[in-house]
Amino acid sequence: MALEQPHDKFFKETFSNPVILADFAQAFLPPDVVSQLDFSTLQRENETYLDPALNEYFVDLLFSVSYGHTPIQLALLFEHKSYVEAYPHFQINQYLLNIWNRQVKDGKPLVPVLPILVYHGDRPWVRQPVTAYFPNLPATLHPYVPAFEYVLINLGDVAKTGLSLLRTDYARLTTLLLRHSRNQKRLLRVFEEFAYLFGRLAEEPAGKNFIDASFLYIYWTTDLTKNQVVAIFQKISRPVGESVMTTAERLINEGVEKGIERGIERGIERGIDMATTRFVKNLLVVGMDADAIATALDLPIAVVKDIISKLRSAN
Repeated sequence: MALEQPHDKFFKETFSNPVILADFAQAFLPPDVVSQLDFSTLQRENETYLDPALNEYFVDLLFSVSYGHTPIQLALLFEHKSYVEAYPHFQINQYLLNIWNRQVKDGKPLVPVLPILVYHGDRPWVRQPVTAYFPNLPATLHPYVPAFEYVLINLGDVAKTGLSLLRTDYARLTTLLLRHSRNQKRLLRVFEEFAYLFGRLAEEPAGKNFIDASFLYIYWTTDLTKNQVVAIFQKISRPVGESVMTTAERLINEGVEKGIERGIERGIERGIDMATTRFVKNLLVVGMDADAIATALDLPIAVVKDIISKLRSAN
């Protein structure tokens, strides 16, 4: 398993499930849009439209679905940083242009795209129009500024008041795990308060896959050991515990933990102590980039980038 953003990986594995995506769409998209969507036609598109500059911001999930009698595409964009993005329209616009440019190049009809942005940070996300990016813009120039909207699903709001709108255990638990992933105490409380949801999922094959993905997510986003995370799942029920034990054994067989330790040892060889390397590793898995880590730990950016490079090469 590569040392990658665990939020991205968990999000991809959960929202790639049409059942989960449809649940969120039906709950939080505008009613007049939902009424026209035929969710029985919802399917994942395999093409990727991200360029390297956008990989830092978006998980590339694209779905096609029929809207009335017209096939459209749903672009699901995921903001995974711990801070609010200042110019989300610009990044979304680049994504949309990539899609349409590819369709033009391939000689295909242009297809409208409905961008959906899912956010799970702590700070409030304040939506504003594109024209707000240009202070004191005269009204006479507004028509020349490209403007469009995006659907915002703020998991902070969903976790507080919107869980009842979701129809499936998958969507409810996805919301809770993503929302509280940066607070270990809150995350562990989710397993105590919603153990019955995991217990229900363990009774079906798809549910077991979700539990395995949840186990890996908790393992990578907390400082808990593998055995500690296994113990948390075993408390829920015997079937849940048995499910994650298989995943835990796979971690051992793949040498994941040894790979991380090799990265730490290489850091020591470069004159970097183990504690610093572990701090960098932990900050990586909660979504911080190299610049933010350098600021948080008061380290030169070159040192942080070297640690990150060694950790990734070890995996």
